[in-house]
Amino acid sequence: MGLDRTTFAALAGATALLAGAGAALAGEDNPDRSARCEERLARIAERQGISVAELEARVKARVLARIEAALEAGRISNERAAALRQRVAEGNLCPGRRHGRVASTARGMLCAAGEYIGLTKEQLRAQLPGTSLTALAEKQGKSVVGLKAAMVAPGKERIAKALAAGKITQAQADNALARLQKLADNLASRVFPAKP
Repeated sequence: MGLDRTTFAALAGATALLAGAGAALAGEDNPDRSARCEERLARIAERQGISVAELEARVKARVLARIEAALEAGRISNERAAALRQRVAEGNLCPGRRHGRVASTARGMLCAAGEYIGLTKEQLRAQLPGTSLTALAEKQGKSVVGLKAAMVAPGKERIAKALAAGKITQAQADNALARLQKLADNLASRVFPAKP
């Protein structure tokens, strides 16, 4: 199935918008880039007479509309549309770190989740398709609260060390922890695609 201009624009928009979706330590790695992005967004929002949050919501709504149009026209599959919707929901217009950091954080969370649930990496990889971490935890008699706490623990420790070393401010630490918890919430509830 080929990509026409609408599909390409939707995918490119989603990619550009969400390149660092859910980055846990955005402010720590590249504060200048993030600050410039936030300043730009503030100027755009001011020109439009809306808040930055409203601007972000509008951009996400436009990307979602393009995804839906591509789905209705049969240019993308239901699975691809669901994955893109998930990225939009988790997205951030001004990520500090890019894909590598998000992927690394997510991998760490998956490892921590597997350990908490009592599954090896191989067992987790085999059992996760078609279900969620939450469902696996409940199946093993583990609490969802405990699952999310285990997933956040390694990142929380890194944030605490960065704060103690004076590398980030308390506000940055609070923001990073909130992003980390949001990523854990999203990852825990996400239903992973079933194997074809």
